[in-house]
Amino acid sequence: MAIVGNRRGWIAVACLNVTWMLWTGTIKGLGLMIPSLMEQFTAQTWLIGWMIDIVIAVINISGPVAAPLGATFGVRAVVMVSGMMVGGSLIVASFGSIVAQLIMILAIGYGPGMSFANILTKVEIARRFEHNYATANGIAQTGNPLGLILVVPLIKLCLDTYGWRGAFLVLGGLNLNLVVCGALLGKPSIETNRESFKSVPSCEEGTTTKSSTLRNALVILKSRFGISVCLRLTFWIPAIMFICNTVVDAFWSIYYVNHVEVKGFTSDNAVVFITAAGVAKLFSKIGFGILVDRGILKLRPALAIVIIVPMICLIIDPWMDSYWLLLINVVIFAAFSSALASLNDVYTRELIGRDLIACAFSWMGLAIGIITFCSGFLPGWILEQTGSYDVAFVVTGCLYIPPLVALFIESVLLQRNT
Repeated sequence: MAIVGNRRGWIAVACLNVTWMLWTGTIKGLGLMIPSLMEQFTAQTWLIGWMIDIVIAVINISGPVAAPLGATFGVRAVVMVSGMMVGGSLIVASFGSIVAQLIMILAIGYGPGMSFANILTKVEIARRFEHNYATANGIAQTGNPLGLILVVPLIKLCLDTYGWRGAFLVLGGLNLNLVVCGALLGKPSIETNRESFKSVPSCEEGTTTKSSTLRNALVILKSRFGISVCLRLTFWIPAIMFICNTVVDAFWSIYYVNHVEVKGFTSDNAVVFITAAGVAKLFSKIGFGILVDRGILKLRPALAIVIIVPMICLIIDPWMDSYWLLLINVVIFAAFSSALASLNDVYTRELIGRDLIACAFSWMGLAIGIITFCSGFLPGWILEQTGSYDVAFVVTGCLYIPPLVALFIESVLLQRNT
């Protein structure tokens, strides 16, 4: 039974917090390594940036497998194995000699492992919190800014001290903590496991034809993977918000450090900007969650605010040339875009329901993965063509227009139904 004081629920919150911290810190850390990797492998910016984006794409593409694995083997076991995959792949990647090796190792090990751990712990929270879900989810997602505040400076120190191979080893060791997170999650109850399976007619009940057997298999497959959720309009409205915001965040995570350096600032300045952005994310995720849970701010107006503000920040970014203007702009962008990420989870559960939320998150991830895989090289390519990221950041800011339109459509439909 999901209650606010549920011990397992708060353990899941802590686990998701660590998962987000490691995910964000690792991806942003890889972004810090772009100049070093370019020098090591004599590669162009867009190629190294695309390598990181492929890893992000695989994280998301692996999503639809998470729910069936969790139902079959249990969340605890899957998260523990995922931790070994994630940490082990980063350690092995430190011995890579060509870019293709890094891509293959991280895509096979890090991508699926981080995907399974993130989705399954996120679903645990959605199922265990009947009330104050926005607050619990906001606290869990503070791992994202903590990754910027704690992990990124550590990786910068390791990069300067030990080089990119040493930084990979440190990242691998940190990510192995996901094994501990999985061990802390409780074993699923017998009732929960039984609900995850559908009964299949036995041979004693009568002879079945090949067509009926195939039909039963397809029904079970459809149930396990939750394909039917993709046919609902209530899925695509939050999915558009989730996809666009995640793509923007991925581009920002990979290219922001290089963007700052192209503007003429040092890598140390970039770390200060990222750390400040992390602090802003930390307070905004908790703050917006409390405001929505307490009814001070309604969910849909809050979503409109956190969509419009980061869009403006990215569009005006080309004119942010001084230290303080750039710092203020990135703090505002980070605060509101991160709030959108946590509030959209609340929005998704409201529209989809708790029963199908695992499948919803999984299929949203698949869509993000396909988009990022196909477009991840674009900001780096634009840099090669124009000499700056200004056009890329303006185009990225325009990605917030579809979520705004989707929110408007849902509000109109809600008014008509009421």
